[in-house]
This record gives sequence, C-alpha cells and structure tokens, in this order.
Amino acid sequence: MKHDHEHKNSNIKVAFILNVTFTIIEMISGVLFNSMAILSDALHDLGDSFSLGLAWWMQEFSEKESNELYSYGYRRFSLLSALINALILVAGSVIIIYNAIPRIFNP
Repeated sequence: MKHDHEHKNSNIKVAFILNVTFTIIEMISGVLFNSMAILSDALHDLGDSFSLGLAWWMQEFSEKESNELYSYGYRRFSLLSALINALILVAGSVIIIYNAIPRIFNP
C-alpha cells in the first residue's frame, strides 16, 4: 500500500505549538519565582520556538517555483532562517548576561 501524502509540516506544527506553550509557562514561572535560571531557559525556548516557526514558514515559502528574480527558486531561504536564528540566540545571550552579572555581585 503506497503512502502518497506527506507529514513534513504537521510534525513541525506540533513541535512549534508545544514549544511555544512551554515557553509561555516558563516565562510566567520565571517572573513569579524571580528566577534567572528559569527565565534564561524560557528565552532559550523562545529562540527554539522562533526557529521552529521560521523553519515551518520557510518550508512552505521555499517550495515556490523559480521566477525572473529568483532563477534558482526559493530554496536558499533556509540559509536566511539559520542566520536569523543565530542572531536571535546571540542577542538573547547578551540580554541574559547583562541581567545576570549584577545578580552575581548583589544576590
């Protein structure tokens, strides 16, 4: 029996929704308990959620056919999503370090 349809986007949708939900729960918990550890993990999960969402959107976008502007098609946009994800993770790390250093000297 042949299995013709694909599930590539349904798996990434489920992962995205679960990750966003967990991120929200962690953000609320981090604020309630004033925990930088929980907030930093929530920020990390937010980056993962963004990465999954961007991958989901880019998967749909990259399937467009080539045209005069993009003769190779839109397949290269997956590299752009990786660059954006890296920039967000670096920015998040800077924010966490900026907020954590004063807590080291004044817990």
